[in-house]
Amino acid sequence: MAAASLAVLLLGCAAPGTGGDDAQAIPTSTSASPTALAKPVAPQGDAPPNHADNNGWKRRHELSAADQRTGQKLAARIRPKLEALRAAGDFAPASTQRVLLDLGITADAIEVTAMRTPIGQETTPPPGAVYAVRFADVGCVIGDVRPERVMVEVRGSAAEFGCLEPFSH
Repeated sequence: MAAASLAVLLLGCAAPGTGGDDAQAIPTSTSASPTALAKPVAPQGDAPPNHADNNGWKRRHELSAADQRTGQKLAARIRPKLEALRAAGDFAPASTQRVLLDLGITADAIEVTAMRTPIGQETTPPPGAVYAVRFADVGCVIGDVRPERVMVEVRGSAAEFGCLEPFSH
């Protein structure tokens, strides 16, 4: 009995390919060379392979710590004035423009537009204004004034369009 168990054990440990014609050889490596690992690829989802290149024009400048502080100080001045407009129920682009000018910001650094009608809808645009204030030749304070909120964000400008991304489909 012990001999039979030993024979089964030895056959079970035989090298691949020595157990008969129906056994499949499994490649093995005894070398100490490191295994090459494939670089993980981010999931592409529904995006085309050149999506990043096609949208490169949207890339914004990185802000230095000093530029970020400058932008935050400007944003802190802008927010309360726009909150007052919102509280008064005034969402007109002209009013947003006037408030920014009253803060001493030069007209050529300000861009204000009306809210856009959502794509595919033929209704009137929602109430509100979208604005941008350029500072230090690399930064923007951007946002909007709507009945439900005031948004104020500090971002870098983009080489292709400045502060407000143009509308496109």
